[in-house]
Formats: sequence, C-alpha cells, structure tokens
Amino acid sequence: MAGYALIRLVDRLDPGRLSKIQPRASTIAIAIGSILIASALARQRHIVTRRTLASRRSVAVVPADEFDATPDSIVSFAAQLSRSGRRIGGWWDRRAAAVRIRLTNDGDGRLVYLLEVPERDLSMVRGALRSFLGVELRDPEEVLGGSAPSGEGAVLRTELVLAQPYVEPLARLPLDPDPLSPFAAALAGVDRGEGEQADVCIDLLPIGGLRVSWCRWWMRRQATRRGQTVELASGLGGGRSGRRSDPGEMAERRDLGRGLDVKLRGGAPLFEAQILLRARAGERRRAEGMMRGLLAAFGPFSDRNWLRASGVHIAGLAFLGADLPGRRRAFGRRIDTGLFRPSRRSVLTTVEIAGLLKPPTVNCRAENVLRSGTLLAPPPDLPEFTPERGDLIPIGRVADECGERIVGVRVEETFFTYVAGRSRWGKTEAAITMFTHLARSGHGGLFLDPHGDALERIKPYLGEAGVAERVVEVDLGPGGGEDQPCWNLFELGGADSAARVEVVVDAFATAMGWGERSTRAINLITQTTSALAAIAKMLPPELAPTIFQIPTLLTDDAWRESVLPFLPASSQGFWRERFPRLSDEAVTPLTNLVDRVGASPRMTALLGASRGTFSLREAMDLGLIVLFCSGHGGTRERLTANLALFDTYYSARSRGELAPGDRRLFWPVLDEAQSYDSETMTAIPEQGAKFGVRGIFINQNPERLRPETLNSLTTNRTHMLVSALNAKAAGLVTKEWAGEPRPEAITRLPRYRFVGQVTHHGELSRPFALGGVRVEDALGPAPAGGRERLEAAMECSGRRRRGSEVLAERETLDGRIGQALRSHRRGAARQEGGRARTRRPGEEHEARRPAPSGGFEVEVESS
Repeated sequence: MAGYALIRLVDRLDPGRLSKIQPRASTIAIAIGSILIASALARQRHIVTRRTLASRRSVAVVPADEFDATPDSIVSFAAQLSRSGRRIGGWWDRRAAAVRIRLTNDGDGRLVYLLEVPERDLSMVRGALRSFLGVELRDPEEVLGGSAPSGEGAVLRTELVLAQPYVEPLARLPLDPDPLSPFAAALAGVDRGEGEQADVCIDLLPIGGLRVSWCRWWMRRQATRRGQTVELASGLGGGRSGRRSDPGEMAERRDLGRGLDVKLRGGAPLFEAQILLRARAGERRRAEGMMRGLLAAFGPFSDRNWLRASGVHIAGLAFLGADLPGRRRAFGRRIDTGLFRPSRRSVLTTVEIAGLLKPPTVNCRAENVLRSGTLLAPPPDLPEFTPERGDLIPIGRVADECGERIVGVRVEETFFTYVAGRSRWGKTEAAITMFTHLARSGHGGLFLDPHGDALERIKPYLGEAGVAERVVEVDLGPGGGEDQPCWNLFELGGADSAARVEVVVDAFATAMGWGERSTRAINLITQTTSALAAIAKMLPPELAPTIFQIPTLLTDDAWRESVLPFLPASSQGFWRERFPRLSDEAVTPLTNLVDRVGASPRMTALLGASRGTFSLREAMDLGLIVLFCSGHGGTRERLTANLALFDTYYSARSRGELAPGDRRLFWPVLDEAQSYDSETMTAIPEQGAKFGVRGIFINQNPERLRPETLNSLTTNRTHMLVSALNAKAAGLVTKEWAGEPRPEAITRLPRYRFVGQVTHHGELSRPFALGGVRVEDALGPAPAGGRERLEAAMECSGRRRRGSEVLAERETLDGRIGQALRSHRRGAARQEGGRARTRRPGEEHEARRPAPSGGFEVEVESS
C-alpha cells in the first residue's frame, strides 16, 4: 500500500513543474522509502524477538559437594558464553538473546542456580559448562518441584543499575568465601510451600565484534574526561612533577589506576547487564524483609562503583522505582520472558562478576544450597536410547553437552546387572523399564515379583501382536484368580530327574532356612523327591506326581509300599530301615509346608496338575515372557518363588546339549533377591552366562545377601546401579568401586537418582551420576487397549486351566497313582510267572529284564 501511494504521488506531479521540484520530490521519496524500510525492519525485528523469547529454555546447574571453580575456568566459561553475541544475524533478536543467571529457592528454601538462554544456544551453554568439573544438569521442573507460587499476596520489584558511569569498576571479589554465600543466606527460610519466592535474575548480553572496540574506546575517553590519565602498560598514571606529590593524591591515583586496569586491560569478555529482583510473599512486611536480604547480598560488590535501585528518591519520603504501577507491567515482561531492556546501560567485565559466573562452590558453606552429592566423573559416551533400538537397554538419564537424554547399554555387552537401594527410590522402576523393552524386542524372560505391582506396570506394554502371544502370567498374589497355568516339576518329559530333585530340595531348604547343619531335614526332602522322580519315569504324563504327593509318601504307609518296588535298592533301604526310626518332628515341617501350599486355591491350580501347560525350559527355548507374582508374606510364598528361580537355573544348565549359538537369551529379573539367596543363586552369575542366561538382581541392601552371593554378583556383573543406602552398605559399594565416591555421598542420594557403573566398549566406566527413568519416559505411553488384548491372548493360549478342574484331579491323584503302580507290579508278576511255566527242564533261568522306562497301561481292579 505504501509503495502504491508513492507511485500515485509521483504520477500526479505536473511535468512542467517537475524540473523545478525534482530535488524536493526526490528527497521526499527517499525519506518515505527510508521510513517504509525502517518500519518493515522494525516490525520484522519485533517478530523475530518475540519468537526467540518464546523459545528460551532454562537448565538447573547442580554442583557437587566438592565442586570448586578456578579463575581460569570462569574466564573460559565466560569466553564461551560470549560467543553467542557473535552470531551472524544476531542483531535481529539481540534483546532476546541474553544469558540469564537466575538464583531462586526450591521447596526447601535451598539456593538453586539456573541458566536460561534461547533454545538455539542451549548446546553452547552445555558445552561451556564443561569448563567446570563436578556440575550436573537437571530439569528445572524436577528441581523446583512444581508450579511457581500464585500471584496472590505482596510482590516487590527492584531493578539494579550501576550508580556511577560504567568506566568505574565494581569490587574484585575473591572466590573464597564464595560471593554467592550472601544470596544463600538471603534465601534461607523462604518457604515455597507458603507462596514465598525470591528471584535474582542477572541478564548478561555479550558484547562482541566492533561493539567491544567501541566500548573500550568510550571508557578510555570517559577516563580522560574525568582526569584519570593512566598508563595501562604499568597500571599507574602520571609522571614526576617539580613539587612533592600529596600522599593522599598518589593513593587516589593508584586506586583509580587499579580500577581502570580492571575495565580496560586484558581481553576478558565484556557484558551488558540487567539485574532484576523480585520477592513474593503472603504479607508485604515479609516481602520487604526478603527484598532487603537480596539487596544486602549485592553489598560486597561495592567499590569505586556499586549497584543501586533504579528510580528516583523524593526527599526521603518515597522512592519511585520498578514498583510504580506504570512500570510493573514492563518489569514483569522482562523478568518473565528474558527481554533485555535495562533502564540504564551497565557494562561489566568478567572479573567483576566472576563470583556470579559459576554455581555455588565448596567455599559456599551455607547448608541451604542444592547440591548433587559427591563429585563424580562425567558420564561415558553412551548411545541415546529410543524405543526402536532393540540392541540397547535403557538404564537412565544423563545430562551432558548434548542435553538431558535417556541412554542405554548394549545388549551384547550386558550379562548381569545389580541394582540396590532404598525402597521407593526407583530401583524396581528401572528394572521394569529394562525388562519391558527387552520383552518387546523379542527376548524371553522371567520377572519374579513377590508383590505384583511391577507386573501391573509391565502388562499394558505387552499387548502388541507378536508379544502378547508369548506372555505367561502366574499370579499368586491377593488379586490373582483361581485359573492359573499348570506347572509340574515332576513331569519329566525326558529331562534329567536329578536336576528336578535339586530344584525342589534347594527351594524347600531356602524357604525353610535350612543350613549346612540341617542334614536330617535336607536328607528327608532329598529322599522324598528322589522317590517321586523315580516313579514319575514309570507313570504316564497324566499320572505324574506333584509336590502334593510329598505328604502322602511320608504319612501313608500303604501308598509308600506301592512306591518302594520302583526305587533303587539304596533308596528302599532308607525307607524300610531308617525312615521308621525318624520322629514325627522330622516329618511335620515338610508336611505342614505342603499343606499350607495346598490351602491356597491359586497355588493348587498352579502346582496341582500332573500335566503342565508350560515349563521354564520351554520358556527359554521359545522366548516366552513369564510374569511371576509369588505373593508375599510367608514361607509358602517364598517356596513358590524359589521353585521358579531354581528351575530357571537347572533348566538353563540342561541347555548344555544345545550348540552355543542355539541358546536363546533369557532374562530373569529377581526383585527382593535376598528372598531366594542360596548356593544356587550364587551360581547363576558364575555359570548362567554360558547357557544363555542374563539377569537383573534387585534388593534394598547388599548386606542382606550372603557374602558368597554378593561376591559372585560384584565379580560377574557388567552394570551396577545404586540409589540411597545406609552408611555400612554404602561402604561396601564404594569399596567395590575402589573408594570412589565417598560412602556418605551415596547415603544422601535423592529419590530417583543413582550412581552407576556400566560396561561400555568392553571397559568398566568410572562411577557417574544417573537419573532414574520410568517406563513411560523410555517407551512412551502404554498403547490403548494393551491390557485387554493381553488378557484375551492369554485366554486363547490354552495355558490356563480352571482351578476347579485341577483341584478335582488333585483329590483323586493319590489313588490313581497307587492303583497304577499296583497294576504295573501285577502285570510284571504275570509276565514273570508265564516265563517260569514255559521253561523246559534243564533250561537255564532267563535273566530278568528291567522294567520299561516309558509309560504303561493302567489295569482296573474288579470290585
């Protein structure tokens, strides 16, 4: 429109008078064109500035307990920050590109150090922070703990500017004590929960390019005008005069020279500064007290120049500053968005603000400072995890120059992982994330959870096609149904009977707490399970004994007599000669435990059927996903959990018959690992890897594990993550890590924070900080309808059986087994008698053939 109007104006000019007014018209046209161009540029600059302000991001910089900063590291940090002012095209949004240092309080009144920059400069800031050793980057929302206090109550605002021309320097503060200590003292007692908040925003706009030369020239000119001629090479001004100089004047000149040396000498970066303070509280008097504390914290920076509140004093009666109604909106926009528009130009050097260009150091001795704990090594260069990366296992979050991201360890480098830490501190959540991703990536595994809460978190993610069909759920917890898969350890199917005996014996011994001195009890359960395994070879699968035949063998003399002929001679000698001499006290613990298991309909449905619908060897070979909730609270729950764990180990050993390349990886996850601790569990990290078993072991305290088991885990683990522990347990962990870090650092770890050591490219890393990650963070929200699809797939799999049917079979199983054994003996006797009647005189006796190892037909006795 403006161009069209200009064309019409020129078109209407009289040609005869054009020569007379041509210079004037040209001037008008140029002026109008310049105005239009300037307006377009201003509008474009406004749009770009708003867009950059909307893209600003902040990051919390959390120092370690031992963090310290040297002057060189601060200068290096400032130099890298100043590079943001040298960006091509930076003029367009320069007022939105300031680096903000924000000091505020968290929910506990602790000083929090934050940096805020446009999103495009975030990677630059993260890289600059590598100048400091011992800082950790965190999400501000995580650190500050929720939304900011509401706008209700009293709010005070103050903008600080230099009281003198900026050629005069501020004080050059030492780094010990830390210049941030007064700010921590000012924030002590600020209760965010009561709606109180204090903010100190120091916006630094780097001066780059020709602006640096012009700024230094202007300061030299100001120094000359003020009569402060100084030789910069020596740092002192003036020459010799004919009369003796006044000592006071010489001292003043030296002081002036020292101040100008700070401003004009050296190549340290320069910054324009905007300093905004805001205090919010429920009452005005409280807000005034907070603001006075913040203003006092800037007192140590005073020297030849100092910081004062921007505004006008009216005869000591009032102060017209940033809290004026007409200025509040502009102040709020600057402090909320990061817009750089100070009321007075203030140029500061790196030396003057060195105490602000770093997080609180070890020299800040205030207790109310947010720290990350002990000084840890930076995280290794782990690959970033995405749900599509089936070759990675997510382990947590790290923050580095690439930003905060979820990282993973490689499957091919992972064998056994140990996770320890306080309850509700995130260790089980970490295991949930690892196991769920492995299951969705095609791996088989067993998640053994006594409580069942973890399984409820996993199930919605397993409803996808190709995953749901592989899931087997055993739920013996309070919420489990009576319909369960069927699992019988004595249904041999050609497997090694000795291994099945070891499974049952170890499970009973661990559940009952039998040690090396409990020889009588261990021998009794060994003889009992060996006898049941022996007759299982002789019986068809539908008559295989279960653990519920243990009391029958121990207490029913007639049934036991029907079993004895099928046992080896040594076992028969035990049952005929030694067993009758045992007291009832030896038998009662076994029978009582099995009876307690039988009192649970869910456990009966799982363990009471002769023919099983799944086995852990099958789960390993087919890549099944077994979700096993053993229940919690008693010995019988520990027994079922131990049966699952020990069957996993012995099933893995049976895969020795397969070629190493055919042994599919299987991932057991053992929550509350101390409940299953035994010699067998010790052997899993030592021998399991050879048979394709990997594992994740979880417990609260390493001290709860047997020393042999803990030694096995720490020796053979590839990754180790620990959250908060008690002092003694923390000492065990740091001893494993060669004294790094200090034990007290582990005792103070906050929730969902870990110290980890992982294997990366074949080498163990140094312990580093690791943030916990939820399954939703790593894999995204659970697919809609995933739980329903999983339930439908498990119902259609045919692995579940009705609990009432299994209970009915169990009631008659003793009689059917006894009848089958007696029938088999009568059939064998008739065959032997027939051979004896047809033998001719003088014929040698035929050697008796052993009974067949396969099944046999059951002969029904006539009544």
